[in-house]
Amino acid sequence: KVKAHSRLEEVLPLVKTHMNSDISVIIKDKAAQFSNFKNSLPEELFSELCFCVLAANTSAELGLKTQNLVGPKNFIFMDEVSLRDLLKSVHYRFYNVRSKFIAENRWIADDLPSILKTADTWELREYLVENLKGIGYKEASHFLRNVGIFDFAILDKHILRILSNGADTPKITSPSKYYELEQTIMQKSVEIGLSPGILDLYLWYIATGKIIK
Repeated sequence: KVKAHSRLEEVLPLVKTHMNSDISVIIKDKAAQFSNFKNSLPEELFSELCFCVLAANTSAELGLKTQNLVGPKNFIFMDEVSLRDLLKSVHYRFYNVRSKFIAENRWIADDLPSILKTADTWELREYLVENLKGIGYKEASHFLRNVGIFDFAILDKHILRILSNGADTPKITSPSKYYELEQTIMQKSVEIGLSPGILDLYLWYIATGKIIK
């Protein structure tokens, strides 16, 4: 069993320091942007969902670059072959499978504004994971955080390294393993007085020196 807590304990004092620094101003501004974004048009919300599909197993930077180059309307209206070719032309690595995922997820675009009003955010995350292609718990949590729902941990490679014991990075092999590791973040969120999705921004900054989205 991975002892996942030692590095997180070491990092939390840094989080507390950043909560009283200029970084907190940037993160609070980013959180406000996320909260306001929930009221965006369906095509903008779907574009954000596509960003999370594109960022999976690549990087936030590449996902953002590709999202900006494609544009919201193309995510919805471009035929799958043209979208695939566009992803390939911008040197996106998984152009075949991700263009297919995006095309197969288009059915949800018009419904996103109403779906995001679901009161039970845990039920909402399960719905996204169960019904969308290329969306697991990490991607669903990422999308929900970016539209102002801060209830979940986004367990990407940077956060998993923080949850490691300095040797073996925890592997997420099942939903139950995601929940188990997520609970560690949630417990610390309560202790430190931040929502899990906001704590993630601090942890990501500590791990990478960047705040993207």
